[in-house]
Amino acid sequence: MGIKGKLNLDDYQATMPVTNELAQKPPYYYRNMRMMFVTYRTDEDAAAHWLPDALELDEPALVTIIIAHYGFSTFGPYNEAMMAIRARLNGELVTYYPALFTDNEAPLAAGREIWGWPKKLAKISISDESEVMMGTVERPVGNRLLTATMRNVSPVEPHDFVLTTNVSLKVIPCATDSKRPALAQLIGSNLELVPHVGSNGIPDLWSGPGSVCFDAPSAIDPWYKLPVREVVGCYSGTFDAVLGHGKILKEL
Repeated sequence: MGIKGKLNLDDYQATMPVTNELAQKPPYYYRNMRMMFVTYRTDEDAAAHWLPDALELDEPALVTIIIAHYGFSTFGPYNEAMMAIRARLNGELVTYYPALFTDNEAPLAAGREIWGWPKKLAKISISDESEVMMGTVERPVGNRLLTATMRNVSPVEPHDFVLTTNVSLKVIPCATDSKRPALAQLIGSNLELVPHVGSNGIPDLWSGPGSVCFDAPSAIDPWYKLPVREVVGCYSGTFDAVLGHGKILKEL
């Protein structure tokens, strides 16, 4: 008689592989997060096509492109780019993320496995030249998908920089030839961004003019399908944060 396996459910580690996890369970800690936010008005019908039917589009249709460099995290340092759509769930204002890019495998795997963040690998950068702050995304390298720029002009009070619950669509495909996924859930999470404060007492949180454009329309990563009609706000800042567990908002 063969030797029976000894690995049971209670022995599983937080993420796959369950015997040598790629990332530990939440919370994850962040320091020196340099982030840029460009919010623009887009076409209602285009945004609705990227929104799960359990959510309602908040009008006017607003999209925010976020480019970030995380100087320290318990995933290690990395860069990230996010697309967010303003929506409502049961009347509550939320932020839905249909697409993200990162350049580090640990937050990619943990983000997809735990919260269902739809992350892919890409080349992401934030840089400064003269008075202009610029964020870019390339995928593959050499094919620039988007460019965001802004100029920091006016300090912003933290209470005027309001974040809503983040919502992601967690989907686990079925291993069989099924029309339905094995799992489909709307997951909610909250990330409180705490801005750094200068020696003069002014938070490192700024607004100013800016723009975003989709440089090379890609059928593989079609962010351009949510076109820029009008930029309505640009912010940047340096933050610390803690990312904890999420919650299941809805089974689909």
